[in-house]
Amino acid sequence: MILERISMVSNSNFWLILTIVPLLAISILSITTQAFGADSSSSSSQYIVRRVVIWDLFYRNMIVAFIVGAVVQGAIVYVVWRFRESNKKNFYRRPMGSEHR
Repeated sequence: MILERISMVSNSNFWLILTIVPLLAISILSITTQAFGADSSSSSSQYIVRRVVIWDLFYRNMIVAFIVGAVVQGAIVYVVWRFRESNKKNFYRRPMGSEHR
C-alpha cells in the first residue's frame, strides 16, 4: 500500500514543478542582482543615490519572494487536495483475481 502511494507521487507532475520553481527563482534573482552589479563599472561622473538603489533592490526581491511563495503555497494546496484521504483515486484496491465488477 505504501509502495503504491510512492509510485503515484513519483509519476505525477509534482516533481517536475518542484524542480522548475527553484530554478526559475534562482535565475530571476541572479538577473536582478546582476543588474545592480553593473554600478561599479559605470563612470564616476554619474551620481548614484545608494538609498534609492537599495530600496529598489529590496522591492524587486520582495516581488520575486511573493511570487515564489504563491507558487509554493499553490503546490502545497494541490498536493493536499490531490492526496487527501476522501479522494476516491487514493483508495487501496485489492487484487480481485478473476472476479470482475
